[in-house]
Amino acid sequence: MNTLYQDKNWLYNKYGKEKLSTRDIAKILNVSHGTIKKWLHRQEIPVRPCGEGIHIKTANHFTVTKQFEDWINGELLGDGCLWSQSDYSAYILYSSKYLEYIDYISGTLEAFGIKQSGYIQKCKAGHKIYIYHYHSRNYSELKPFRNKWYPNGKKIIPEDLELTPLTLRQLYIGDGCLVKRHKWNPYISLATHCFTESELDFLINLFKNINIVARKDSQNRLNISTKSVKQFLNYIGSCPVECYKYKWNI
Repeated sequence: MNTLYQDKNWLYNKYGKEKLSTRDIAKILNVSHGTIKKWLHRQEIPVRPCGEGIHIKTANHFTVTKQFEDWINGELLGDGCLWSQSDYSAYILYSSKYLEYIDYISGTLEAFGIKQSGYIQKCKAGHKIYIYHYHSRNYSELKPFRNKWYPNGKKIIPEDLELTPLTLRQLYIGDGCLVKRHKWNPYISLATHCFTESELDFLINLFKNINIVARKDSQNRLNISTKSVKQFLNYIGSCPVECYKYKWNI
């Protein structure tokens, strides 16, 4: 009989590092499932809770890239939402009045390796007004983002946030508008109401680092100064969808 399960390092590597189940290890060694469980206890290797074991067996995964980080940070600064109903995974929620943008969300996430859950939902929000809802599948790799952005269940701005062109583009699409009160001096307003004043001060300093002037107003919005509007739009690049190109029309 193969007795590798009696080697603590081998057993820990298979169970603790490679995340194989006790049944998978038992099949490799042609022994009973109970034998592996007994030796985990004997070797004092912590046994995973049942829920975690099921998650490992059935979890969805994707590769987190820098581009994805920049993209999801921009969405979460704006209208995007990460939700979780377990200790092991999270999923993305997004709503828009534009089906084109929801299709863009779905296609972009698909390219990152994140699949849509079910169908895009169309809900009536008023007379001849509809809202479209996107829901991703659950992914293990989304849970750290959920923990970072919602440490106590309320969205915050993480201290390691970077304002990259992609991050700011997604924020602007989701929660920004071009205000044209005067023909020759438009400014950009970002709907940052849900964040605290200290978080806005942090954002203002991040903008300062990329030479963009931003100020908060009395309603906790962040406004990009008229003299920085062109620089901001040049920094974030072109709009990826037709439905929001009006925000670039200065």
